[in-house]
Amino acid sequence: MRRFFGRAFDAQNAATNTSFSGTAYTAAAVLVLALLVSIAGSVVTYVRVTHAYTRQNSLSLAQGQLDACMRSELEQETSLRGFLVSGQKVFLDSYFVAHPAFVQHTQELRSDLAQASLSDGVVIADDMQGAHETWERTVAEPLIAKPNAPDQRERLQAAKVLAQQIRRDQDRLSVMLDDDSAAAQSAVKTLLLRAALLTAALMLLFGLSAIVADIVRSRTQAALDRERIVGDTLQRAFLSGWDVVPYLQVGTAYVSAARNVAVGGDLFDVHRIDDRRCLIVVADVSGKGLDAAVDTAFVKFSLRALAEEHDDPSLLLRKFNASFIKSTRDETSFVSLFAGVLDCVALTLRYASAGHSPVYLRRADDVRQLPVTGPLIGLRLEDDFPTVEEPLLLHDTLVLATDGLTEARDTAGIMIDDTGAMRIIREAPRQPQKLADYIVAAVTRAAGGRINDDLALLVIELAPSEEPLITPLSIGEQTAQAVAAPSPA
Repeated sequence: MRRFFGRAFDAQNAATNTSFSGTAYTAAAVLVLALLVSIAGSVVTYVRVTHAYTRQNSLSLAQGQLDACMRSELEQETSLRGFLVSGQKVFLDSYFVAHPAFVQHTQELRSDLAQASLSDGVVIADDMQGAHETWERTVAEPLIAKPNAPDQRERLQAAKVLAQQIRRDQDRLSVMLDDDSAAAQSAVKTLLLRAALLTAALMLLFGLSAIVADIVRSRTQAALDRERIVGDTLQRAFLSGWDVVPYLQVGTAYVSAARNVAVGGDLFDVHRIDDRRCLIVVADVSGKGLDAAVDTAFVKFSLRALAEEHDDPSLLLRKFNASFIKSTRDETSFVSLFAGVLDCVALTLRYASAGHSPVYLRRADDVRQLPVTGPLIGLRLEDDFPTVEEPLLLHDTLVLATDGLTEARDTAGIMIDDTGAMRIIREAPRQPQKLADYIVAAVTRAAGGRINDDLALLVIELAPSEEPLITPLSIGEQTAQAVAAPSPA
C-alpha cells in the first residue's frame, strides 16, 4: 500500500505537484473500500464459523451422550438376562448402576440436541427415554421382583418390542447426527471459501494467512472422527478376562476384521470351577454389532453360571440352548460353541461341541481335530449335545479357535480349512502365546495382510505341577486392522 501511494504521489508531483491524480484517489478509495469490506467480511465470516464450530461441537457431544445411553441400556439388559438365567442377584449390580447413568445421559443428550437446534432429535430422544422407562416399569422391575412369575414369557416378548423401538430411535438419532455433522462441516468449508474469495484480490497476504489457518482448522476438525464408546464397554462384557488356573499355560489372540470397532460375535473364556477343574469355552455368535454383542455377553455369563451347577457339558449345553432360544431377540440368531470341563488332576477333558469345529489337540508332533457332537445352539429346544471324554497327557495342547482360522482365504481365494489349520498348528512353537501369535501371523501372511473375518484363539497347555504358573500374555507384535488381547481377571 505504501509503495502504491508513493508511486501515486510521484506521478501527481510530476504532473501538477499539488495533489493526487484522479486515478490515484480512485485506486486508493478502491483499496480502502476493499480493505474495509475485507475486514467486515472477515468479522462476519469469523462469527459464522464460530457459530458453525459451536454447533458442530454440540453435535459431537450429543453423539457421545447417545453412545453412553446405548451402553447403559445394554448393561441393564445384559444384567437382567444374567439374573433371569442364573437366579443370582449379583448380576443386578450392573443394572442398578446403569439405571441412573441412563437417565443422566439422556438428559444431557436432550440438552445437546436442543443446543444444536435439533428439535426433531429431542422428540426422538424423548420417545427413546419413554420406551426405556416402559421397559423398566413393565418388564425389568416385575421380573426382578418375581423372576419366576407365570407371565414371564409375555413380559419378555414385550421386552423385544420395546428393545426394537429403542434401537430404532437410537439408529434415527445416529443418522441425524451424522448428517448434521457433515452439513456443519460443509457449511464451514463454504464460509471459508467465501472469505478467501472476498479477501484474495487486494489482501493477498492476509487472505492466504486466513485461508491457511482456517483450512488447517477445518481439516483438523474433519480428521477428529467420532470414536465409539460402545466398543470398550462391549469388549469388557465378553473379553474382560479369564480365571487363572494352576498347571495351565494360556495364550490368546483376538484379531478383528472390522476397521473401526473390534466388536463381533467371537468369544473365548476360561472359568475356574474348583481347585482341579475349569470350564473352557470358545464360541461364535451370528451377526455383528449391538445385538451380537448382547448375545455374546449372554453366552459368557450364562455358561459361567450354569457351570457352577452342572459339570456335564451335555447338560450344560442343553440348558443353555433352551435359555438362548427363549431369551433371544432374533429368531434367526444362532451360536457355534465348544464347552469343555478340563480336570487338571485326572488329566481328562469332557466336552460337548455345538457345531463348532475349529478345536484341535496337539500331542507332541501330532495334531488332530476334536469332532463336533451336536448341532448349533439356537435351532431347536429338543437338540442334544452328547459329552465326549478325552484322556490327556502332560504337555498336551488344546487350540480353540473360531472360523476366522479355517475360513480364511489366501490370495488365490482358497480357504485354509481344517487341514491347513492343523498344518499351521503342527509347525508352530510349543509355548502357548507364541503358538497363538504364530497362527495369527500365518493366517495374515496367507491372506495377503488382510483378514476378512474375526479370529479368536485360546491356546491351553497342560503343564506339570512342578512348573511355575504362567499367566496369559498379551498378543505379540502381529499387525491387523484391529487387535485386542485381554488380560486375566
